[in-house]
Amino acid sequence: MRKRSFPVALAAVCALATAGVAPATQTALATQAQTPCASRPDLVSAIPFTWYAAPVEDADALEPWCRGVGAPVIAATPDVRAGAPRLEQLVIVSWNVHLAEGRLTELIGDLRGGALTNGEPVDHFVLLLQELYRRGDEVPAFGPNSRSAFAINSRNPDAPDAADYARELGLALAYVPSMRNGAQMAEDRGNAIVSTEPLTDLFAFELPFERQRRVAAGAAIAVRTEDGLQRLQLVDAHLEPLAAPSSLWLFRNPRRRQMAALLDLLQQPRFARDSVGTVLGGDFNTVQGGAREEVYRHARAWSRSLTVEDPRPTHLLGRLDYVFARLAPGWHVDTTRVTEKYGSDHHPVLARFRR
Repeated sequence: MRKRSFPVALAAVCALATAGVAPATQTALATQAQTPCASRPDLVSAIPFTWYAAPVEDADALEPWCRGVGAPVIAATPDVRAGAPRLEQLVIVSWNVHLAEGRLTELIGDLRGGALTNGEPVDHFVLLLQELYRRGDEVPAFGPNSRSAFAINSRNPDAPDAADYARELGLALAYVPSMRNGAQMAEDRGNAIVSTEPLTDLFAFELPFERQRRVAAGAAIAVRTEDGLQRLQLVDAHLEPLAAPSSLWLFRNPRRRQMAALLDLLQQPRFARDSVGTVLGGDFNTVQGGAREEVYRHARAWSRSLTVEDPRPTHLLGRLDYVFARLAPGWHVDTTRVTEKYGSDHHPVLARFRR
């Protein structure tokens, strides 16, 4: 990859800072015990939903952000006409959709048609999406004690949102908002898992607070292996690109605590019970060094099943997007960068399983 000059890279990082900063270490893995807000229900459409807390020292900082977003959107049971797929039939795609700009329906069409897999049609897939958005009355009115990120405005005000996709795709979907998309807009944005397979064991994990509220989404699906029907665990994360303004954005890496918290979470018993393994995907915002960053090295060490990894950049700022996997012995995962961005500013990353 041709090296960018430092001024160009610095300007791009500062643009991220101004686009995302809102106006004015011990990881707690117990179920969320803070005062409930709209985005922390125990049930979503009568479906159990587990919440894991960020460190207790971050509770006061997270609460105003939580008040600015709505409840999750869940459509956990798709229109399934066949049984659980074999693990090697499943494809995982991680993609930052950039809110309304990402053409999700087009990507799904190309995936199903084989355009992303050398002509081989894909019937079974899971999409780990970051920066999906939701608009409308489910987003609460913005109050004086709420916090918001600056808005990322859509060029198309009629572009589908998370609720539209839940109704129209015929797929399972679990959308978990992280932050409000502008104080004056009835929108929030966050992570979503979209799947051809039913989603079970839904959960959310509020990451340690750095500059904005960020919530990882998780679920499980059923797959078949030579050992029978097993669960595959899925975790979708979006880490902080920049530290708080108090550290001048660039002079402290905000992702160390967040990645440590994620890897601590993955040690919980739920990730081993009747499980063939865990996939961790997302936008890890490694803007300070890509695969040279400490957070990447820790995730890569955890990801004992990742065999082939595409090193090409996934964004203007370099390689930010990854799929990691820790599977039962004998299983391997290969990843590749998708050439088309489908309207986003990120390339999707596609992962496949093999013996």
